[in-house]
Amino acid sequence: MNWSRLRLGWSAGIIASIVYLLPHLRDFSTIVGPWAAYISPPSSSDGLNPKLLGLWHEKFQYPQPNGVVGFEGTIEYFRNKTYRINGLLKSTTFASSTPATTSYRFEGNGEWLASDEELETSLMDVRVRVVAKSLGDISIPTAPSPNTEESEIERGLLLAKSQRYDIRSAGKDEIVLESNGLYADSYVIKLNRTKQMYMR
Repeated sequence: MNWSRLRLGWSAGIIASIVYLLPHLRDFSTIVGPWAAYISPPSSSDGLNPKLLGLWHEKFQYPQPNGVVGFEGTIEYFRNKTYRINGLLKSTTFASSTPATTSYRFEGNGEWLASDEELETSLMDVRVRVVAKSLGDISIPTAPSPNTEESEIERGLLLAKSQRYDIRSAGKDEIVLESNGLYADSYVIKLNRTKQMYMR
């Protein structure tokens, strides 16, 4: 449903756990954006771009080292400068001859600011649940939720927190965003206006 650097200042134990989780957390970069802290918010008189308000559907794939990530879901921007995101994230790796895929139900909310040129979001709360795992065509049993894998991914995503996008276009029914991944490669996300929240 490739990613920048963590902020300094957390305890050595937390930093160690995030380093350990980097292979998993990179799979989420397209959803939560580059791991970078931005000192200044987007330049806008009130930080509210009314063109972004409302419910938007997004579906895309994004290449990762040794794999690909796909996301389908909805994101809704509210006038009080909060947002919520809901969808299904699929991470597939091709490290061996047989592809391994993990599907996650992804739910989050946070705060946003936007000018005509930039959008910045801060993830405040997130819930990740494994819904399926497979190795090739063979299904793999999953651990009951919540489990350690899910909790550690959620913790890492909240530490990542801030993200920024360039707004390439913002029409009545379509928005095009662009940002950078972990290796300074740009990616594009297209959002289409919808009236129905994503339901798996």
